[in-house]
Amino acid sequence: MRCYLLLLFLSLHFSLFAQEQTPQDTLRTLDIAPITVSASRFEAQYNRLPFAISILNKSQIQRAQAQLSLNESLVALPGVFTLNPDNFSQDLRISIRGFGARSAFGIRGIRLFVDGLPESTPDGQADVDNVDAGALQRIELLRGASAGLYGNASGGVLNLSTEEPTKQSFVETQALLGSFGFQRYQVKTGFMAGKLGVFASASQNQQEGYRAQSSMKQTTLNLKLRYQLSADTKLSLLFNYGNSPYAQDPGGLTAEQVQADRRQARAANVQFNGGEEVSQGRVGLVFEKQFSAKHRLSARGFITNRDFANRLAFQGGGWVEFQRSFGGLGVTYAYTSGSYRSQVGLEWNDQNDDRQRYNNDNGKRGTMTLDQLESFRSIGAFWLNELTLGKKLTLTAATRYDALQLSADDAFLSDGNQSGKNNFNRFNPSVGAVLVVSKWANIYANLASNFETPTLTELSANPNNLGGFNPDLQPQRSLNYELGSKLLVNDRLSFDLALFQINLQDELVPYQLASAPGRTFFRNAGKSLRRGLEAAMNLRIEEGLYLSVNYTYSDFSYQEYAANGTRFDGNIQPAVPKHHLFSVLQWAHRSGFFVAAQMRTISSTFVNDANTASAEAFTMASARAGHAFHLGKLWRIEPFAGINNIFGTEYTGNILLNAVGNRFYEPGVAQATYYGGLKLSWRKN
Repeated sequence: MRCYLLLLFLSLHFSLFAQEQTPQDTLRTLDIAPITVSASRFEAQYNRLPFAISILNKSQIQRAQAQLSLNESLVALPGVFTLNPDNFSQDLRISIRGFGARSAFGIRGIRLFVDGLPESTPDGQADVDNVDAGALQRIELLRGASAGLYGNASGGVLNLSTEEPTKQSFVETQALLGSFGFQRYQVKTGFMAGKLGVFASASQNQQEGYRAQSSMKQTTLNLKLRYQLSADTKLSLLFNYGNSPYAQDPGGLTAEQVQADRRQARAANVQFNGGEEVSQGRVGLVFEKQFSAKHRLSARGFITNRDFANRLAFQGGGWVEFQRSFGGLGVTYAYTSGSYRSQVGLEWNDQNDDRQRYNNDNGKRGTMTLDQLESFRSIGAFWLNELTLGKKLTLTAATRYDALQLSADDAFLSDGNQSGKNNFNRFNPSVGAVLVVSKWANIYANLASNFETPTLTELSANPNNLGGFNPDLQPQRSLNYELGSKLLVNDRLSFDLALFQINLQDELVPYQLASAPGRTFFRNAGKSLRRGLEAAMNLRIEEGLYLSVNYTYSDFSYQEYAANGTRFDGNIQPAVPKHHLFSVLQWAHRSGFFVAAQMRTISSTFVNDANTASAEAFTMASARAGHAFHLGKLWRIEPFAGINNIFGTEYTGNILLNAVGNRFYEPGVAQATYYGGLKLSWRKN
């Protein structure tokens, strides 16, 4: 039986690849039954919400993983496509239904939260270089229209939760070593002291990298203090700090350069010492009060400071620095009465980037070329409603209004004063419905509008080589249609299916100029159309043995788009594969032994708007295993190991869209890589 399942597991991937050549261990009880989620703002079982939602638990995120990047976990989610897991100078690129694929660095088009606090800036940029995967307890992903819930975003919501303080005090430490100088060290603890709960973690990652000019080092600290003021009132203090003293950037290569030596760095990146240094700290407060069964109030406030320096692979303005501060306040009131639930909220967020550019004189800071203070202020108000009619039908409606104020104050006046302001106001309604067909199945639908402004970084990338903002860049807008179903059979089999269509106007598209190779600019495409399918299956074959499979089909194209006299009407949108298949077969024995094997298949992917070049299709296999040994009643030791890219598949790790000189490709690690670790934990009964 198990051999047959393994053959089926392998055949699923290689058949698609051929077509595309043109308590008790939680791991033994994976979340197949309905789970309560909060990414939609309404807490409810995920199969009773009119959205496509996926969840990963602590074991799926941490168990025997290298925990170097969130990519390890996010590849298991349908509708999500990740690039750039190895270039820490540009951060992990995450796209959902195509939103985020345009990002030159970091995450765009997706609202990212950590413990309820925004990790995304008000202008929509997010980074995960200060998120410690080894401290995460849960990942919730809401795919699709989210502007009606959270404002300036189009692709969805990624809600990350770190571990919670527990009544059982614990201390855990682990060390990992792996290929290309990979090292990871972590320590974490949690305990209760009367009404105060504490969770703290610290970790350090470093590696030399597969390619030349790709080493990195990163340290993260997390602290969560939760005080129970009364039975129905609690206050949480959240602190996070991340520091990366160096993260080198090897740059993009042409197809010929990849063929000749895929481990080389681009010569200009070596000459100009491409890479970044960044440090970020955040502190936040969350207040929650349950007045009665009907009335609940929550409020949050936070401030984040980020110091950033980036060396791009060219001289003129190739050294970029900014000191960013962003923070905000938010209050939400929730009302529940029988079959009706409602939430109203008000949010204020403010961002200031003190940005400078200098010449990059062969890796040294040269003459200043730009100095300006950029600000992005957001005020948003929302109203959510949910009405349950009988036992079968639930209706939802949301509306949100956002008023955005942008400004640039030019302090570099030798080339004139390019100071300016811009305001964007947007109203985004959405409606949804869930029909419970049976105890085990439902059908849902939603219709929503979205908007997404350019970020301050995108606006300040002015192709006229002056300060201020690019005057031609406008927000993108979209209308989203979704139909889906969630099926649960006897707590053994779950199946999710989502069909969607997205009509976009003024889509934000990246490009490069020969006069500034390596620097990314942005423009608006006229109209685009995205249609797709997302399917996920989780099967409990027998106790401790699980098979998970997800598949994403993406048919994304430009409808009306012209640039520099060239029309791209009908072309496939780049950086998103048409087919994406992932599956994992995992088994956990009562003795504490665990093993998992996974495969990921990506179809060929265009790398430019003209569709004249593409990254080849590939299938990649990985495996990991571990064993937990109990030493008495309090101690546990867990050795584990993993191997990635077992067959040494050649693949593209990152795509540089519309790159000048056909330098589209950042090659991935085309050989088997290994890691091993040891975890030691003490837990008081």
